[in-house]
Amino acid sequence: MDKIKRIETYLHNFFSNRFEDLDDFYKAIRQNRTWEIYKLENGNFLLDYVNTIHSYIEERYNFEKLVPHKFVTLEALLTSFEGFEKMLTEGQSDLDLNFKGEETYYIVNTIQHLKDELLEMIHHVRKLYDIEDAIVPYQELRYKLITHNIPDFIAILKSIIASVSYAISKTSEGYFHSNVYLILKLLGFEVLPEDTTNIGRIDAVIRFSDKIYILEFKFNENKDLSDEALQQIIDKKYAQKFVYEKKEIYGIGVSFGKKDRNINGYKVGLIS
Repeated sequence: MDKIKRIETYLHNFFSNRFEDLDDFYKAIRQNRTWEIYKLENGNFLLDYVNTIHSYIEERYNFEKLVPHKFVTLEALLTSFEGFEKMLTEGQSDLDLNFKGEETYYIVNTIQHLKDELLEMIHHVRKLYDIEDAIVPYQELRYKLITHNIPDFIAILKSIIASVSYAISKTSEGYFHSNVYLILKLLGFEVLPEDTTNIGRIDAVIRFSDKIYILEFKFNENKDLSDEALQQIIDKKYAQKFVYEKKEIYGIGVSFGKKDRNINGYKVGLIS
């Protein structure tokens, strides 16, 4: 099953099992709004909140086919979910005003449950988007980067590089750079090699639905230059061109040693 079909199937099952109940709840609170939801703290905003949720689902997501029928690309669908997620999160403050322990009105609990389920759904869609089928250990390598487990990602990457025969391996920065790029590309990552900015050239950029990794490679006889690599990402403001995407941006400085013929150090930091 390809990525689009996998996500469409999940979303169709998710919404088809819930929309009827949501629709009944939406109609009921609108019909009885004067005696129920309007009596809650910021009740008019809560009603607008439910209206917007209902509208998002009815007009955008509750369909068997989404790409390209409702969204031109899968990435456009994920961008829409970013706006939906922001709207869902911003409504939490109005819900919080109405929690009164066991005396909390059923409408508040119902909206809270709906909001939590929708946020979990968006999170799961991102997982389906990011995770690809790949051969072990490449599958494991991909999973480690998706889950931001950088130590294990580097350890597996070192193991793969170490498996290259001594007779065919070279000891140059370009050799290690191209091998890492090839490994990541074969895993299905969206890798941008030698990505240029207004003040420098980034060695590699890896993009996910919710985060971006900027990689800088350094090469030395046996000295660990990963600190310098990470600092270069910061000093040259490589993250600046991606800030508008409003994703978490991490810098990873990777050092290769000529003597070890492998990675001899790395440093990672949240840039933006």
